[in-house]
Amino acid sequence: MSDSSPLRRVLGSLFSLVLGIIVGTTTSLYHSVVFPWGLVVSLILIGLAIAGMRILIWERYSSGWTSVGIIGSLVMLAGVDGNGSVLIISDVAGLVLLGGATILVVGGLAWPRFAPRVTHYDEKHASSERARQQ
Repeated sequence: MSDSSPLRRVLGSLFSLVLGIIVGTTTSLYHSVVFPWGLVVSLILIGLAIAGMRILIWERYSSGWTSVGIIGSLVMLAGVDGNGSVLIISDVAGLVLLGGATILVVGGLAWPRFAPRVTHYDEKHASSERARQQ
């Protein structure tokens, strides 16, 4: 557990949500620019945003808020009424973007945190970078 203050947690959550909205909006705008490559770059950007928040902040709340921002902006820009949308059309690129983003977000949130393991070379040095410091 981290000893982060409530203000730090709220600011981190707000930053994560804004980052998710920016990433979701950017990927919805550019996913079908040059069909296969724009989609690949968009999915890589989504994966990097989720993985980056999982790496930077130990708790899952930051990657959760990033995921809410990404999926929320993609859903809103895909069109939730019967008229559809001009940003994310229901063609191959649009459906792969929505499906790929969902798989990346669920995979990023469900990915477990592995505790550092003590190996035989950690026994020689008490202050190893892999061993958890008390």
